[in-house]
Amino acid sequence: MAADEQFEWVNAWAAAKEPTAPVARPQPGAQEPTRTGAPQPDQLARDVADIQRARDAIAALPAKTFSAERGRQALMLVPSRASDAVPVVIGGVLALVMLTVFGAAAAMTKLSR
Repeated sequence: MAADEQFEWVNAWAAAKEPTAPVARPQPGAQEPTRTGAPQPDQLARDVADIQRARDAIAALPAKTFSAERGRQALMLVPSRASDAVPVVIGGVLALVMLTVFGAAAAMTKLSR
């Protein structure tokens, strides 16, 4: 089987496929609008108005007040989760291993001089 015959089925498939809708082509005399990227003259005023509108909407939201109960809640000790023990133990073991390895490396470099 030659290399050309190997992919002949692709050409047959493409020829058998129904043609799609025609693609709109621009007229030769028509020009596309140019985009310079320059801001509009009133862009700053519109941005400031949007910011003020958002600020006023946020200011209209009810604010939660500080209560004594909430202050006491911050001072309470909360028990740790049961799943916290495993990461702490793994972290401790890794810390000891790293301390040993780096300590041994430091001793080796010091002794080799």
